[in-house]
This record gives sequence, C-alpha cells and structure tokens, in this order.
Amino acid sequence: MSRVENPYRPGFNEIPKELAGRDDVLEDLRDAIEVAALDGRMPRPTLLVGARGVGKTVLLAEAGSIAGSRFGWPRIQIEMRPETAFTPDLIDAVERTCNLLQDARPRKRMRAETVTVRAGLPGVGGEVRFARQADLAGDPTPTLRPALAELAGLLIQRESGAILTVDEAHLAKRAELAALAALLQEGTGDRWPLVVVFAGLLPMRSPDHSVTYFERGSWHELGLLGRQDTLRALRRPAEDAGRPMDDDAAELLADACGGYPYAVQLYGHHAWRASADQDRIEIAAAQAALPRAQRELERGLYAARWTAASPAQKRYLLAVAAVTASGSPATARTVAEELGRQPKQLSTVRDSLLKQGTLTVEGDELRFTIPGMSAYLLAL
Repeated sequence: MSRVENPYRPGFNEIPKELAGRDDVLEDLRDAIEVAALDGRMPRPTLLVGARGVGKTVLLAEAGSIAGSRFGWPRIQIEMRPETAFTPDLIDAVERTCNLLQDARPRKRMRAETVTVRAGLPGVGGEVRFARQADLAGDPTPTLRPALAELAGLLIQRESGAILTVDEAHLAKRAELAALAALLQEGTGDRWPLVVVFAGLLPMRSPDHSVTYFERGSWHELGLLGRQDTLRALRRPAEDAGRPMDDDAAELLADACGGYPYAVQLYGHHAWRASADQDRIEIAAAQAALPRAQRELERGLYAARWTAASPAQKRYLLAVAAVTASGSPATARTVAEELGRQPKQLSTVRDSLLKQGTLTVEGDELRFTIPGMSAYLLAL
C-alpha cells in the first residue's frame, strides 16, 4: 500500500485538518473580517484566552488564512516575549506592510462572493513575519501612531484591509498595551479596515492586563473539547484521508485524549502510524498508539509543567493527584485537607495553577488540563 500523508497535526501552530469544537470562534472571526471588508468599518477586537495546547495560536493562523483567502489581505503577526516591549516590532511590521502596499499594483476590490482563493495581498502574496530586534531607545509609542495611520490610509486607498494577530498577549505590560488600545480605539472612529485578534493565557483577563478597549471585545475562553467534538476531530481526518477509524478505536482514543486538543492530534497521529499497512484504523492500532503518545506527553508537556512549578505548586499538584487517585473529587477543600491546611491558605497557589493552565476547574472540581498528568505525578 502506498504511503498516505498523516492527516493529524500534533506540531506547534499547525492547523488541524478538522478544527472541531471551535465553530463559534470561527463564526466571530469571519464576521469581524466581513465587517471590515464589506461594511467598511473596524470591528471590535477578538480575544482568545485559555491554557496552552487548546488551539489559540492555531486560531490566529486560521484568522489570517480566512482574511487572505477571501480578500487577499496581509496578516501582521506579533508574538510577545517576557519583559520585552512589543511596540518596536509592531512598528517594524506595520512599516513592512506599508512597503508591500506601496509596491503592489492597485487592483479593483472584489466582493467576497466572487473572490477566488489566493494568499496574501492582491498583487503581492505572503504574510508579514519578522524576527525580534533590539528595542528602540525611549518610548516608541509616538512613532506607532503615524505608522498605523499611514497603514490605514494605504489600505483605504487600495480598498483593501489587513489583519493583526497578537500572540502571548498576557506577557504585555499594561501601560504599553493600553497605548496600543488607545490608538486602535481611535482607528475604530476613523473606520480603519483593520481586524485585530489577541490570544493569551487566562491572566490576560486579570486587572493587571485588561484595558477598557478589551472589555467591549468579543471574548472566547477556550477549554477542552466535548465528547462529540473529540470524536469528530479523531474520525474526520482519517475518513477524509481514505483510512476510516472504527468506532471502538475512536472511543478508546477519545477516552485517552480527555478532550485536550493537542492530545487529540497526538493520539490520532500515532494511531495513523500504527495502521500504516491497513485500510482502516482498527482497535489494535488505537491500542498501540496509547503508550507511544503517552511517552511523548511525559517527556514533553508533563515534564515541562512539573519543572516550571514552584515548590508550593508542586506540593499542591501532588495533593490534587493523590485526592483524585483516592476516588474523591479534588476540590479546594479536599486538596487543603490532604495538605493539612485551610483552603484560604492555598488560594494563591491554586489560582496561579489555574491561570497557568496546568489545572482547570469544572464546578468546584479541580482537574489536570492535560490528560494522564495525575498518573505521571504519582509515579515520580
């Protein structure tokens, strides 16, 4: 049997073949792009928050793909870094986009219904990417205003638009983020054809990071996939690739994935590899995939989160694992009892683990975001 490309995408920032469970986010992104492209006004920002591995960066890429394929718009991509100003890089990216616009041949704008699929700016193509550079001396914010104004003017002149995607937004300093928000708010009044999408961990919603401009944005908190969405994300890529997945194999993998989007891709990837000489993915291939995917999770995500945890966080995580293993629900109270403390004494540690995305909470029950991490900790 000839080799067929593996349809699962467990790598970083790789758009899955089946983006299940995110229909409401995609609908909002399409609507924002259409508001700018067809109504001629700047939409409110879209903000994506959630733990690592739930697909925030993937959705940023998908937003850029939608804008590029439907309208030929360029994507300006920013990724924030710890303790580093982002405004110099944003100015650099905006100026590069202006250069692309000035070099492009003017072309009559087409309505969405008749646009053929093409990537990038009409007459140019491509996505604006750049490496980090040394920060500019002093406050670069005054330079950002004319750069954005020039970009907006060129876009309006060419009856085009652009999409700005900002990743790791929780790392931004509030003052710098507020300065950008103020300019974007001005752009809303001036009807800039600019779509803005931010993504970050849950602290992005905290008072230390939130700004008024964001409060009226379209917020989406991304979590684990439901059962049916998990099964859809497992089955559809295999079916489309010509090697359908049996129901019992899909159910087994769904149990192991726990609804964690990255794990869905990882387990599907190994099930596909294990069925390389078959015309279907049967239960035997799914069973073979379990230990292989589990080893990857242990060496990567589990180890990284454990290493990054403080001593107090490690004690709390071990207590959550112990309570869960006993069959009792891991709540703030039961975990505190396991540690011989009062819940209030541990609230700061608990909240930090929730914000980092290591733990999630359903009702009052604490769970590990990544499936299988409890067993990993108990085996240390």
